[in-house]
Amino acid sequence: MRLLLALAAFFLVAAAPFRVGPLELCPVSGPGPACSPADLRQVRLSGPGAILASNVDINPAALPLPRPLMVTVIALASSEVSWNGVVIGRNGVPGPDRASERPGRFIASFVVPERLVRPGANQLAVRMSAQHLWLPVRRPVHVIEVGPYETPTLPGLSDYLPALLMLGALAAAFIYFTAAALSDRKERGARLLAGIAGAAMLQLAAEVSRTFVAYSYPWHIARVSAIALLAAIAATLLAAYAAHRFAPGKRRLLVGATAVAAAASLVFLPWYDIKALAAILAGALALAAAAAIGLRDRRPFARAALAAAGLLIALLLWQGPAFLDRAYYLFLAGGLVLLVAEQVSSLRRARAERDSETRRATALAERLARAEREGEPIVALKDGSRTHRVAESDIVAIRAADDYCDVVLQDGRSLMTTLSLARLLATLPGRFERVHKSHAVNRAHVTTIMPKPGGGRLLLLSDGSSVPVGRSYEAAVAVWLS
Repeated sequence: MRLLLALAAFFLVAAAPFRVGPLELCPVSGPGPACSPADLRQVRLSGPGAILASNVDINPAALPLPRPLMVTVIALASSEVSWNGVVIGRNGVPGPDRASERPGRFIASFVVPERLVRPGANQLAVRMSAQHLWLPVRRPVHVIEVGPYETPTLPGLSDYLPALLMLGALAAAFIYFTAAALSDRKERGARLLAGIAGAAMLQLAAEVSRTFVAYSYPWHIARVSAIALLAAIAATLLAAYAAHRFAPGKRRLLVGATAVAAAASLVFLPWYDIKALAAILAGALALAAAAAIGLRDRRPFARAALAAAGLLIALLLWQGPAFLDRAYYLFLAGGLVLLVAEQVSSLRRARAERDSETRRATALAERLARAEREGEPIVALKDGSRTHRVAESDIVAIRAADDYCDVVLQDGRSLMTTLSLARLLATLPGRFERVHKSHAVNRAHVTTIMPKPGGGRLLLLSDGSSVPVGRSYEAAVAVWLS
């Protein structure tokens, strides 16, 4: 079996149109004995730059090739590509110093002229320099590869399309929460959500810019730096919103810890994708911690927030760097849209409650006006600096509460007045009777007297409630009931 596999591999290699050998790192003087094996993860383009070279073996039986060869270079550098010693294209202009170098694009492709392709060994040499890097970069050279010609296109649209579809949702959420924050200066939650939506919009714009703009490599540093910074800002704002909603007592701790973790990821971690992912992870952990506290304190939607944090962390760990291109913006847009829907629902409930209060106030005003027209007594109940005016017949019962009294009304309301039961009864007309040391009733609302389990009597009232009758009051109650 091993022999068959080896033979199959041999014939596949032999039948391939071309084979690209390992890369070598050479001084700017050119390929030669000073070249050494190159690992792109370790290549540094310091000083005057370097040359990356490789041998490309062309299968004579494959000539002429059905499609021309194309060299693709993805690097934070300017480059000049040679094939068999002949320059076939430049991406910018490499140079030994900043003044002589003209920055090239981050992604470039070069077509190999058919006349330069020969059977057997062909030499590829890519001269590179990176004099315009304004931040330290661990891996300036990402890809050097040879393949059949493809129409050069800026990559990423297929990956970014789902995220781009979410741009409208992010914009709508940003506009909505900004308007909510401006209409109510005390609405801290809306300000934080507007900040999250705005940071996500800017991050998405920076993320997809390479799909539409062929920029030079220094701008790629600005792009990935902006993505990482905006991810850290969004994560910190997410922690602030989660603390505001679910754990206000731990707000400083959660926001401070998230900000420190996000800043540390920006400064100390390698690779800008890793910096952004680490910052997002810090925000997700803060959301989980705040939701756990909210769940303990029985805050609304804390369980849903905890599940969302778990989903965010799982997606991040599962997808890795691809998470930034795909699920991240979908997750944020979906969450913000749900929060918009929740707030709209809350506003509708609040509006319905205000309308109900308005209708009830109107009905009470009409009731008072009718009682005054009919000559019915109006009772003024004081609660500190406030005075409530109600018709005497609307009072069902009075319940003592230490030095205060709760006045129970026919419409179900309960008004507290700053008078003792004895003092309040002294101000009321004679239809009110004390039936217990803590209770008095309006005789017009008493419907039935009945035995109380365990001894004593109960008065049933017109609103369906009951009031106990004290033993010392049973004789007086019996008299006015008869």
